[in-house]
Order: sequence, then structure tokens, then C-alpha cells
Amino acid sequence: MKTRLTIDGNKLKINDKLVYSEIAGNSPLVHGLLMNARFVQGIFDDKAAPKRFARFGWDTWDPERHTDNLIKALPEWYSYGLRAFTVGLQGGMPVFTIENSTIDNNPFSEDGKNIDPAYLGRLERLIRAADEIGMVVIVSILYQGQSPRMKDGAAVRNSIRAVSRWLRDKSFTNIIIEIANEHTVGNFRNRPLISNPECMTTLMELAREASGGIPVGCSGGGAEMIREVAEASDVVLVHGNTSLRQRYSHFIKTVKSWTPDKPIACNEDSPCFTQLDVAFDTQTSWG
Repeated sequence: MKTRLTIDGNKLKINDKLVYSEIAGNSPLVHGLLMNARFVQGIFDDKAAPKRFARFGWDTWDPERHTDNLIKALPEWYSYGLRAFTVGLQGGMPVFTIENSTIDNNPFSEDGKNIDPAYLGRLERLIRAADEIGMVVIVSILYQGQSPRMKDGAAVRNSIRAVSRWLRDKSFTNIIIEIANEHTVGNFRNRPLISNPECMTTLMELAREASGGIPVGCSGGGAEMIREVAEASDVVLVHGNTSLRQRYSHFIKTVKSWTPDKPIACNEDSPCFTQLDVAFDTQTSWG
């Protein structure tokens, strides 16, 4: 592996250097931050009705081509300063277009112990491509829109253990694990194992142990973070969507007061790029 992420207090390092310190002439205020993008559908597929996603002028939907196209684009994203991105094993929401409950983007077996090899193949290609150019991948395991496809709590635990062990066995060093995307919203409210903060901290510890120590975090809803989850995180993953700059600033300062010695990384926000001002003011990562 060429890219190794480490944590130094509330800063992040790649290959023992504060992120962005390798760029001559930039402000030290950004050193140690991890600006990122939400490529959560990077390994997406739909077993329910795949043809409906035949976009970009394609005759049919091709998940392998889809991932390969993202891989081809990574160097350009890197050249503009992007150093990380989030990809989801259960994807995310096709906002305002298709009801998520009609999509089958769940790679886990009924008991959660096994993962579709095609998904793992795409994920491995994507992580290795990121590793080659110096990028970090935030691997998000669970998404609320797909959680009804998980049989029970045992399946949830097994899926987290399976992903974490797979990441460990591949010896990846450019990874942050996100247990669940916004564990407090949507269908997750029907699963106390995910939505309850005490249970979530247990799942985080499960992933940390099974992965051999890969940094772990878990996001809440927009401008929503539970202190217990933040304090249990290695990287505090937050979301800023639904909040304007003043609210987001107050939210970040509150979370920083709980975890002053841990890095905070927003890995989902609206297109309000003014939130970047808050990120620079508070010296937190944003995407």
C-alpha cells in the first residue's frame, strides 16, 4: 500500500505528513484537514430493476463500467485538492428521483455473514486506485434506505464484522470506516441496535476490533451528533446538510468542545460551499 492514513491529535496525516503540507505555499491552517466528496454510489448496483439506471447514453446499466469511470476520474479530483471520498456498500438516496425502497442495493447475505463478491471486487479496485494516488476512502457500511433488507440485529452485526475483517485481510491503510450513514434517521429509527447511541458505540468497537484498528466513526443526521458517539469515534464524522452557515458553525463548535483532541470531518453537506468558510474557521474537514 502506498497511502497510509494516521491520526495525530485532531489532525490527519498521509504517509506521516499533515495532509496538504506537501503543497508548497498553502496556508498552514489547512494542514491536517481532509477535504472530501460524497461518491457514495461508487460501487452501486440494483438487483431489483437495473435497466432503469442505464444513463449516460448507455444501452444498459453496467456497475463495473460505472466504478471504472469513477476510478478514471480520481486523478483529476486529486489535482484539484480532493484527498478523500465516501463510498457506501449500500449506497445512498437518489434524491427526488426514485423511491429508495424500490432499489435493491444490498450486497449482504440474509444472515449478514457474506458479501456479494462483485461489490467487493468493485470496492477493492476503487480503494486500490485511491491508494495509488494518495487518497483516503471512507467506507460506509449501512444505509437506512436498505436497512429493511437486513433480517435482524444479528445480520447487522455480522455485516459489520464481515466488512471490517475483509478490510483488515486486504491490509488497506487508507481507510476510515463509517458504521452507518446518519444512524439517527429514516428506517434506522426502527433498529435500536443502530439508532441507539449506546448500541452504536458497541458496533463501532466491534468494527475497530475486527478490522485490526482501522479508524472508525459514524455520522448522525444533518447538524446532529450524539456526544457519546462522538467521544467513541476515532474520526468524528458529521453531516452539515439542512443547516445554514450560522447553525453549522455553532454545531461544529459544540462537537469540538466535546472532542477537542479528535479530527472532525464532514462527509456530507448540501451544495452550500459557504460552509467551507466554517471549515476553515474551525479547522475541520469538509465535503
